[in-house]
Amino acid sequence: METIMKRLILLALMLCFAVPAHTEGPVPPALAAAEIGREPAGTNSATTKPADDVSLNARVLMYPRSTLVERLEWTGPAQKLPGSGSDMHWHAWGADGALYVVDDDGENFGGPRAFAHLLKVEGRPPAQQARVVSRFPGLQRYSMRRHLYVNGALAVGSRLYVAAYEYDSHDPAWAERRFADNKVVAAKGDDFFILDAISHHGGVAALMYSDDAGVNWTNYPVANAPLFLGPRFAGLAFVGFGPGYIGVPEFLEGYVYAISNDESWESGSHVFLARVPKDRVLDRAAWRFYGGRSANNGAAWIPEEAYARPIITDHGHVGHPTMTYVPALKRFLLSFGSDAVPKSYAYDPKLAWATWHRRRELQIYEGPTPWGPWALVHYDPAWEGDHIAYLPQLPPCWFSPDGEEGVMMFSGDYRMWGVPEPANHESWYGQMTRPFRLVLK
Repeated sequence: METIMKRLILLALMLCFAVPAHTEGPVPPALAAAEIGREPAGTNSATTKPADDVSLNARVLMYPRSTLVERLEWTGPAQKLPGSGSDMHWHAWGADGALYVVDDDGENFGGPRAFAHLLKVEGRPPAQQARVVSRFPGLQRYSMRRHLYVNGALAVGSRLYVAAYEYDSHDPAWAERRFADNKVVAAKGDDFFILDAISHHGGVAALMYSDDAGVNWTNYPVANAPLFLGPRFAGLAFVGFGPGYIGVPEFLEGYVYAISNDESWESGSHVFLARVPKDRVLDRAAWRFYGGRSANNGAAWIPEEAYARPIITDHGHVGHPTMTYVPALKRFLLSFGSDAVPKSYAYDPKLAWATWHRRRELQIYEGPTPWGPWALVHYDPAWEGDHIAYLPQLPPCWFSPDGEEGVMMFSGDYRMWGVPEPANHESWYGQMTRPFRLVLK
């Protein structure tokens, strides 16, 4: 009886602190309101109704609502940067005032296709101008086990860093699948759809750096070298502060902070946090990992990546995350998206083909430190409707001085072979932006 009572009490507490899927009364599943934004799913000005074969029932999120921000409102439609045709868009605010953006697969502004790009972006959307600075010619893919891309853009003073990270795309059933000229050689079928859609984490192979605004790069990864960071930090994103990493709050000064999700690119379960002294970014021994809260909401830092504790959890729904500090609000904004259907190798391929890449979720949280505690600002269970939106980012240089208006940068319309597109569909595969306002309480 005592055990039953404990379970009932625990259930009651969970229900008490859970964030409901909507705010007022019962709402039909097809019209479930996007969290905080209050717009019915699929009725955003830039979207159409999501696919009917995926339920729009919003989930229960286990974090309280923000007491600072009432809601996020979109103040304009999503727009694609003309000529852009790659994805991911990890960014760093350079000391020169420009936004340096590292992108993955695609083509930009009529240039050749590449799996890695560095773009220099100047100005604020919708009037931003961009050009390709580098395609990282020294990057070489050596094995399917270590499927290289770029992420983790960072600017410290005039030096730029970019992480060479890896997905584990090895499949024992397809031993003949390999890289040649940095391209996959072998048939691409149902199994490769599963493999690529999951993109299981490998790790960070190296942190490359440039002292000439991204034109030339040093410290390219070499074959079979030990990983710099493991699977919990493969989706590396550095926390955004001011240009050249100025404007860090006093209690965090002297360090660079980085986050990542675990497991896979958009079906992870946790976000992890690390830090390293600003002048020792390339020294792996200097990195420390968040090991839990200490007294007065401080942080315990440990040297073992394997024992790091998460700063936020949502099982199966944590895509590559990004974090930005907004000094006017004295808050950190943590953003991530995910497929509505968590991905797994265990799924029947027919089920994967029928349900994956149909609907995305968006979550945005705020907190007083990079480790929280976190409160929900915005949850949209059908983010951008028919369009496949992913990797939301909030560049600090695109916020208004009062911190209440900004522009989200995100990627769109990554779709695998055979996944149908809606009629008259305009691809969003490129650098997407959308302006928003934070309505404070």
